[in-house]
Amino acid sequence: MERGSLSQQPKRLLKEQYMEVRRSFNIFQQQVSGLVPLHWHEFYEMCLITDGGGTHVLNGASHRLQRGSLFLSTPADFHEVYPDEGSVLHIYNVIFSDEMLVEELRELLLYGNAARMTELGEDTLDWVEREYQLIERETREKKTGQHLIVKGALERILIVLLRQREATPYTTQRLDEGTAGHTGVAKALVLIHHHFREPLSLLDAAREAQLAPGYFSECFHRTTGSTFQHYLQNLRLGFAASLLHASKLPITEICHASGFRTLTHFERVFKAKYSRTPREYQQSGRWKNEAAPLQL
Repeated sequence: MERGSLSQQPKRLLKEQYMEVRRSFNIFQQQVSGLVPLHWHEFYEMCLITDGGGTHVLNGASHRLQRGSLFLSTPADFHEVYPDEGSVLHIYNVIFSDEMLVEELRELLLYGNAARMTELGEDTLDWVEREYQLIERETREKKTGQHLIVKGALERILIVLLRQREATPYTTQRLDEGTAGHTGVAKALVLIHHHFREPLSLLDAAREAQLAPGYFSECFHRTTGSTFQHYLQNLRLGFAASLLHASKLPITEICHASGFRTLTHFERVFKAKYSRTPREYQQSGRWKNEAAPLQL
């Protein structure tokens, strides 16, 4: 199967498929010898590479994988993973839902530099691997306070990822904590980033924020610098652009996978933003320069 060559929309992995009922996390040790096809999921996924080499393609951008690579994908991302020829990737993979994150961490993950990948030195790698082992033991044994132990381990690993941003200026506006409605808007933004591919109205977001629609709209514009509809449309367009760049999916499928209801509207707003039609944008995509097909 050729990388990025799919005859249907990338698969969406559901929480109930990979987590036990009434539990918000799970952990796996995997050995990957072939392509993990383009997909997304309704939970967070954080992977640690302990051996092998390969490539991680997150939202159309390629990143090198090797021992010590640590990366996070969120419900707003899509990605694929493939090992180098003749190599096997050894992956520690923890998945979790957003209820495992305190509000401060949710916000830190949502704003700022979009990079969610780092390379760990041996000392830090050993420490992070022990945190993964702790999560694995707690998942297996189900002792009192299991949820708290796992939550603490996740927070410590995520902070390792977040601290790499300190050397790079933020590229996305952070919420102003002094702004009225800050807490409500922050909650609404988590909802928007997780569900922007689905039908979503200002009323839905205002309800999540627990604010009257008119006041929510005012607070949203003040904190993000954008109207609700423009913010939502830009999220959908960015997702569509990444998917166009990364795959040869039909334009109609990408349109609907990105949350647009009609192809005509999608093509019009896409060209207005990127100065190219979706088809022209796709024709310059990453997959055009792919090497020989990778067999599963």
